[in-house]
Amino acid sequence: MPSHRRSLVPYLFVGPAVISVAIFLYGPLIASVALSLLDWNLLSSDIRFVGVDNYVANFDNLDFRSAAWNTLLYCLVLIPAEIILPLILAVMLHALRKNPVQAIYRGSLFLPTIVAYSVAGVAWSWLFNPVNGLLNEMLSFLGLPPLAWTNDPNLALLCVCIVTFWKTFGLNMLLWLAALANLPHELREASQLDGANARHHFFTISLPLMTPTAFFIAVTTLFNVLDEIVGVIDVLTHGGPAGRSSSLLYFLWQQGLQFFQFGQASAVAVIIIVLVLAITWLQFRINEKRVHYR
Repeated sequence: MPSHRRSLVPYLFVGPAVISVAIFLYGPLIASVALSLLDWNLLSSDIRFVGVDNYVANFDNLDFRSAAWNTLLYCLVLIPAEIILPLILAVMLHALRKNPVQAIYRGSLFLPTIVAYSVAGVAWSWLFNPVNGLLNEMLSFLGLPPLAWTNDPNLALLCVCIVTFWKTFGLNMLLWLAALANLPHELREASQLDGANARHHFFTISLPLMTPTAFFIAVTTLFNVLDEIVGVIDVLTHGGPAGRSSSLLYFLWQQGLQFFQFGQASAVAVIIIVLVLAITWLQFRINEKRVHYR
């Protein structure tokens, strides 16, 4: 084979991946930026360049500001919960590593992750039913007044957080469990010989060794939270009542696919991309130096 043809071989292998990324990732990104500067519903031939008017309209929209505030609350509640609570469960399961019952617990806890949103929504809608739902039946049994749950503006966001956590915590739990299983047994034996108790060993030896896993979970959980809540919101609350459970991504979906305001929807998409990139950059700058690879 001639040398100039041989030099093209690597590009034949990476070419399909590069083309796929260009078409399905950077293509929609560029299209979103372009659409955010236009007033166009994608159906008519009337296309007007409006510049930053779509961005200004979003920031003047009370529903957008409410969705942005709700998204911040979702992140403040769900990101710590989806990192810390799965770690606690993984530590408890790791203690049962020599017990065959661990596989049963592991499978049971991971099961919600693979359940479809439609199934999860129906199940939790029955639990949250304000008339004859299981949760209100339990409150009645305890002599407590019933709650409106997803129909209550003060509880709707919390209900979405509960269902989202239930639906997604299993993957992070398995990642933590895998990290615990890969820790060197020699370090535990050495720390026990030095008189370290279980708590001291976990916080001074095990947790620092799991920083690569912690870093990966911290970065991916942000994306998961922003994405997963949309399905839960659509099934449980539809953004209500009075927009108290909406989010930026759900607001984007409403503007684009319900009201055909593709310019404003694209502007929201660009805002979300910029925010996610900024937060991810901060996570890398703050946490990357604290990651210790073995």
